[in-house]
Amino acid sequence: MKDLENMELKISKFLRAGVILSGVIIAIGWGMSFKSDSDPFVPLQTYSSLNIVDSLQMNFILQNWGKIIAYFGLALLISLPVIRVFLSVILFIKQKEKTMALIGAIVLIGLILSFSLGVEA
Repeated sequence: MKDLENMELKISKFLRAGVILSGVIIAIGWGMSFKSDSDPFVPLQTYSSLNIVDSLQMNFILQNWGKIIAYFGLALLISLPVIRVFLSVILFIKQKEKTMALIGAIVLIGLILSFSLGVEA
């Protein structure tokens, strides 16, 4: 039982570190954007309906590394709940709680499916 509590604590610390790391990465990206643009809020004055793939391609072409780094930090932050559910499923399997592991697996499939359907190519 102590080993399982230790694993839960490790998951908690991993998530905390992930949130802090993604926040630092996003802040670095924003800082780079503020440094390279004279007024970083000009692009926000008009709505642009670019999907994420086109936006990333455009930023790569323009070598706008600040926005690319900020996107990476955001992707890391968004992936943390998926990682949490995945690790919880593993924890439930180790605890031999089949019902909770099944529910966790269904939630994980739902999360992955919702992210997959939300990305427009």
